[in-house]
Amino acid sequence: MRDNPFGRLRADVLAAFPRLTEELSDELGPRRRERLEQSRARLERGTCHVVVGGEFKHGKSTLLNALVERPGLFPVDVDVATNVVSTLAWGPRERARVHLGDPARADGAGRHTEIDLADLGAYVSEQGNPRNHKRVRLVEVRAPVPRLKSGLVLVDTPGVGSANPEHTAATRAFLDRADGLIFACDALDPLTTYELDFLDEALTSCDVVIVAVTKTDKVRDASPLVDDAREKIAARTGRPADSLVVVPVSAFRKLTWLRHRQRAAGREGERTDDRLLADSGFPELDHALWDGLATAAGAVQLRRALDGLADALATAGSPTANELAALESDASLRRLRHDIAGTIARIERLTAGGAEWRTELRQRFELDNRRTRTGLQEAFDAVSRHYQEAAAGGCDPGSEELVGEVAAGMLHALTEAHERLATVAVTLMREFAERTSLRLTPPEVPPPPFTPAVAVPTVPLDVRPARAFDLLRSGWSTGMAGLGAGGLVGFVEPVTGFTVAACLGVTGVVHGIRNHRDDLRERAERERAARLLHLVNQEIAANRRHATEAFHQAYGDTAQTLTQELGAQLAAQRESLAESARRLQEATSRTEEQLEGRRDELLARQQRHHHLQGELDRLRSRIGQSAAPTPRPDRQPPRPADRRRATADSPASSDPPDSPVPHGLFDPGQFDAP
Repeated sequence: MRDNPFGRLRADVLAAFPRLTEELSDELGPRRRERLEQSRARLERGTCHVVVGGEFKHGKSTLLNALVERPGLFPVDVDVATNVVSTLAWGPRERARVHLGDPARADGAGRHTEIDLADLGAYVSEQGNPRNHKRVRLVEVRAPVPRLKSGLVLVDTPGVGSANPEHTAATRAFLDRADGLIFACDALDPLTTYELDFLDEALTSCDVVIVAVTKTDKVRDASPLVDDAREKIAARTGRPADSLVVVPVSAFRKLTWLRHRQRAAGREGERTDDRLLADSGFPELDHALWDGLATAAGAVQLRRALDGLADALATAGSPTANELAALESDASLRRLRHDIAGTIARIERLTAGGAEWRTELRQRFELDNRRTRTGLQEAFDAVSRHYQEAAAGGCDPGSEELVGEVAAGMLHALTEAHERLATVAVTLMREFAERTSLRLTPPEVPPPPFTPAVAVPTVPLDVRPARAFDLLRSGWSTGMAGLGAGGLVGFVEPVTGFTVAACLGVTGVVHGIRNHRDDLRERAERERAARLLHLVNQEIAANRRHATEAFHQAYGDTAQTLTQELGAQLAAQRESLAESARRLQEATSRTEEQLEGRRDELLARQQRHHHLQGELDRLRSRIGQSAAPTPRPDRQPPRPADRRRATADSPASSDPPDSPVPHGLFDPGQFDAP
């Protein structure tokens, strides 16, 4: 969308790609054009994940439908409750892919099916898929929703605080990888301690957190409720109330406005009452969401794209700068021709099939990531050990809090491992950039392709029926004990003793029968706990195997990306230097008059480069202004994702386009074979 800060900036940066390509049409070689196209495509594919969370049945799906202006996209009947995670992203046509766990496989993964959007309720709701008996792991929905075209991916979650611990575990698992959170709380229900605890965690995990007070159409004045929610969150989190984003919304009013607009579109002269839209609070919610994303994940993507544009401009400008420098004197011309020829020779040695830097790079990457792989397994061991100890200490093996901690702990370990993988890749890339004088873009390491979701299987309490003989035996033994006690009294006072013996006998029989039934129930509870512990341990083991496989896949992909990136950069630099060499060769055969005319032509071209660089600088300045975050007091140290963003977003060093040295000049002998 162009009507939000991130959408406008993104559109302007995307528009800079064809403009720069056209301006430099005769100065960009095929390799550089290819890399520029890759940078543009990467920005177009860039996404921002926003989780829609909140307590169970607080209108999250209705809020999501109103936000994307698609009534009925997700099932929202009064009796319908979401029970699995669904993602909603842009797509040219409506489709939904359901990822299913396969009970025949040890890791429970590997199957998916395509469904119509009309059939979503059969997979994502508690009514259509009670306790997720279909073993749905994730539902990916794509639809031609204009609001999603700029890369927004909305994540509809089952919520927190429900009776099903798997719901909370799934919501918490997605929270750690989200760029933002829209937390729905009900205007008719005060914030609970559980909700406040969840928001406290979210404010330290997400860059953008918006609290949406829903169902405000059911109250006369929502302002006191919004103020109360803001004060409670501030008291729980220790943040100033005015720094929190709390927005009153009414999905009912927004959806009513949408119906009126649709009806008005079919009737000439009829107007839509836009007061409904203003009163719904959704314009304010849109503004808070897009402003926040423009300062967080969106800024990272835009800066990376600008780095690609600046790199292409510097490469295109290098032959011009070199030729201008060579025209200063014959000595400059000879020196530059010698330097460029030597650099091209070194590039050719580096691009040869047996170049040693490839082996060195793989060895360094392997060595530096050994601790990462070991740390991941140690973290998984710690999570599993914590669960075992808690269960052994008397905790319910299927408790919401305990299972949620397991899923969150596994995801945190996997995310940290991926961030360390990215850090190693960026560090190696920078080291090689320094040793080769190349302009290298740090490779992107995608987020973990697998999200641990520890499902809690349904294990009913199987209390065996008491057999008549066992009841009789238990009642008889305690009854006889009562009679014996009464008999002792009878030795002293026969009448009283008889009465006491009768009462104690009857009481003993009743207690004996009750105790036997209690014993059967306690035994059933122990058996259920043991069975539940066994099944959850199987889930943890399957998640661990799947997470380890996902990390190994990401490791291999990143190692391959490193060598491919370096190879592509070498090819692009050779292309630029070859153009410089060609121009300098031509300069040797020109007359003084021709050289003077050529100098004017080059200065005009360099002026055009300066103009393009100014446009890129202005775009970068706009991103910097929009990405100046509001300081948060008592902010925790950056989470791993923040560290990844800070590392990957660090701008590559760039030479000005008029640098009078060959772009990409190498330090002799750094990677040459002995």
